[in-house]
Amino acid sequence: MRKSNKKVDIMNTAEALFYQHGFHSVGIKRILEQAEVATMTMYYHFKSKEELIAAVLMEREKHYFMLLDSKINKDTDVKDYVNSIIDAHLTWVEEEGNNGCLFLRAKQEYADRNEHISSLSQEHKQKLINKIAKDLNSFKDSEAISVQISILLEGITSMAQILDIEKVRTSAYKLAETIKVSE
Repeated sequence: MRKSNKKVDIMNTAEALFYQHGFHSVGIKRILEQAEVATMTMYYHFKSKEELIAAVLMEREKHYFMLLDSKINKDTDVKDYVNSIIDAHLTWVEEEGNNGCLFLRAKQEYADRNEHISSLSQEHKQKLINKIAKDLNSFKDSEAISVQISILLEGITSMAQILDIEKVRTSAYKLAETIKVSE
């Protein structure tokens, strides 16, 4: 089923505002004004701001995993796999902005306020770990490796906020070389 243009406009505007300013500092009125959408249209598609936030996070996750799947090299050795997932993640950071992880921000802002939004963040991180472990399932230490790679990706996201992206890229590849794999 295709999403309506107005729903997409609301979600895209909300995502950009949430990413730039955080969730609590952005009100529905601001989203609607920038998306040029009527209040009734918003509430036709989303019952609440929290439902909108959840939809934005789920859509962002979908796009992230689609990017990974399109760029990860699964048919070679672990080193090539790790380098390709680093490349994919760096592409994400460069294209989607270097303002940190929207999922972690959601977890921080909603930890004691909304369990559903908070859990979406945890689930997203676990899905990434599970995906990497599944991609590397032919290796004995795939679960441990998947956590190491996830930590590396989180470090990329964090450091891209404060360091030159090329310095982050170079350091990430050097760290990746330290990941040891047993077949």
